Amino acid sequence: MMKTKILSFTVLLFSLISYSQEMSDEEIKKYVEEDKNKISVVTGLSYIHNTFGLLYEDKVFRLRPNDAFYTEFFLRYRWLDVSFSFAPKLTKINNDDPEKGKSKYFNLGFTFFLTPKLRQTINVSQVKGLYFQDTKEFMQLIYGGDFNEEGYLKFPDAKYRSIKGETSYLWLGKKVDYRSFNNMTYKPLKDVFVLSTGFFYQYNALSNTNKTIYNDEVFIDEEDDVPTKDFRIALRSGGGVQKMIKDNWYAIIEVYPEFYYSKLIDEDFHEFNVGLYSNARIGYDNGKWFFGGGTQLNWINSSNENFYSTTLWLFRIGLGFRFNSPKFVNRNFDKIDNILK
Repeated sequence: MMKTKILSFTVLLFSLISYSQEMSDEEIKKYVEEDKNKISVVTGLSYIHNTFGLLYEDKVFRLRPNDAFYTEFFLRYRWLDVSFSFAPKLTKINNDDPEKGKSKYFNLGFTFFLTPKLRQTINVSQVKGLYFQDTKEFMQLIYGGDFNEEGYLKFPDAKYRSIKGETSYLWLGKKVDYRSFNNMTYKPLKDVFVLSTGFFYQYNALSNTNKTIYNDEVFIDEEDDVPTKDFRIALRSGGGVQKMIKDNWYAIIEVYPEFYYSKLIDEDFHEFNVGLYSNARIGYDNGKWFFGGGTQLNWINSSNENFYSTTLWLFRIGLGFRFNSPKFVNRNFDKIDNILK
């Protein structure tokens, strides 16, 4: 079902590319100069499908955060993108907290260009509160195959922390054209084809799994609170297409095959493998306000299931606007820009 939705979204993007509406070179130059003194803000909603692996007696069980929906904000001024997201209490989408527990999500990310060809992203995230998706299988492993009770094993204090980043080099394309591939805070200006290679790196830690709740009973293992840590690196190379459509509409799609290595720290688990990282988005942007929706797929052909503690797929929608930045901010950033030149 998930793959069918992504395929349908991709078909929709390319069914629209026959209509083109580009800016001239002079219009692009004028817009970029004016955009230097504007702030772009986006607020939206994302659905993220996360699964975390927990190894027990040579078998990996799946843990999930219950709060899959979260509120997302993007703030962009000149060359700096900041993203901030969390799962607020006002988002009453999940009604199964008593069965699966409550989850809290937090993410802080930055995107910026170190040089006109070199882009850097940094993200720090945390998920607190997980539940066993494979509770029945786990209980049958302990109590035997006759165990048939319903319910989920909850880890209310469990924390999954992740620090990740990517340094990518733009082989084909210009910085001003590539900016809109970051997120919808940048207005797409013309039809673009880009090629890039990125070096991705990530460190993860799963901790506080010694307290569990099952059918209102609380269990605490004082001796089993050793965090599980892993790191992964990947080399991604691929390309993206941006197509302008009639009346300020646009479509973007990116595909990056990757080779990666994963290592479970302090354990004898590691692997080399291949995967695919992709993005797709369709939106509207008239220069003052904008909106759009997109999807992200991160697939790894993992033979060792202990390394699927990553985002498998994501869907987001957002609405944003641009306004003039304060003059004192412009002056200070002019000084920084002169130093960076």
